[in-house]
Amino acid sequence: MSKNGGFFLGALFGASVAGIAALLYAPKSGKELRRDIAVEVDQFLDSAGEYTDYAVERGVELYDAAYETTEDIKVNLKDSADQFKSQFDDIRQEASTEWNRVKSDMNESKDELSKDAQKLKEDAEDLGDTITVEAEDLADDVSDSTQHVKASTEDAVDTVKNEVNK
Repeated sequence: MSKNGGFFLGALFGASVAGIAALLYAPKSGKELRRDIAVEVDQFLDSAGEYTDYAVERGVELYDAAYETTEDIKVNLKDSADQFKSQFDDIRQEASTEWNRVKSDMNESKDELSKDAQKLKEDAEDLGDTITVEAEDLADDVSDSTQHVKASTEDAVDTVKNEVNK
């Protein structure tokens, strides 16, 4: 995209300079020469205006594409977070069911199963903590990615504006 735009700008500038040079070396009166130069300048300004419109259009397209991508990322990450929550709820439900089974087994061998129940409880808490930390990390990554995409888009728009203003 950048190479094509640079080539287009160079070709436009080169054609204009060549046209003006040809006019300066052509045997014409001063009045005719000034009129021809004015026509060439007008054509150059028209072409530059078209390039400016093209650059602005491409900048808007880039911004829109980046915005859509950011929205897609947000939706995908929300879906992932919902899946993690669902998995966490399933695991929590499984842990609750297991805990009830352990309690009924405890009536048969209280000392031995008491240790197992405590370990199961700690593992469930660790698992909950791990899932919570991973979900928070994922949310941070989403935020960082969104900021990066936004900054990249703003940089791209600024670059296009700078190229247009040159």
